[in-house]
Amino acid sequence: MKTVTLAILLLVHPVHVSLTGIEYDGVNRLWSVFVKVWSDDLEADMNLGTSDGSVITGNSDERFLQYLSDRVVIMEDGKPVRMELLSASADGLEHRFSLRARGKKGLRSVTVMNRIMTRLYEDQANMLLFSLNGMEEGYRFTVTDTIRSYKMK
Repeated sequence: MKTVTLAILLLVHPVHVSLTGIEYDGVNRLWSVFVKVWSDDLEADMNLGTSDGSVITGNSDERFLQYLSDRVVIMEDGKPVRMELLSASADGLEHRFSLRARGKKGLRSVTVMNRIMTRLYEDQANMLLFSLNGMEEGYRFTVTDTIRSYKMK
């Protein structure tokens, strides 16, 4: 009985949360990004289209990249980096994505924006694990707090 109850709770998952990890390799100027989201929430959020109202189209990987590039943005000195989808996988309950982007030289500031499912749920929490030049931080984005900036030292 406990197993059935746990399975039902996992399927309903009343907690609206995503997990994003961003790590910067300054030597190679490479951003590594992973994102983990609930599959049913992902589909519902993708159906809303991009932030500018565009429909998300293409094959699965193209759709995932359009979605993630709209919802998770890394900006170097105010300019967004262009991410590339390396992998996408699902286990029935959640989707996991791995992305990368090339960084620029002479970086002065980094801004991260995370709007995953913020149009779906008022209680959405997007957890960030951020690593840059030896500095590591955990941060919690919310519907009203979707941007975090870091100054380079």
